[in-house]
Amino acid sequence: MRDLEVNTAYRWFLDLGLTGKVPDHSSISRNRIDRFAGTEVYQDVFDAIVLQAVKFKLVDGKTLYTDSTHLKANANKSKHRKKMVRASVKPYTDDLNADINAER
Repeated sequence: MRDLEVNTAYRWFLDLGLTGKVPDHSSISRNRIDRFAGTEVYQDVFDAIVLQAVKFKLVDGKTLYTDSTHLKANANKSKHRKKMVRASVKPYTDDLNADINAER
């Protein structure tokens, strides 16, 4: 919402103009929780945006980036194996807390 207050591209997209009133930050949450609960409106908007990106050749679906990690999108679905992985976040949080305490 803070970006919306100062970013003219967002304002243009939402048809707010340069001086239009920005909605209260809770409006989006309330709409998501109350007004659009049980609907597919968010999925429909997302799908429409992706279809436009494909139409204008902005994306091709050959490469997928997730969390800044490069992954090939053409994974072979017939070659996989299920594996139970047991991992604890405790070692990570202990290291993180140690680093925080070292910085203090």
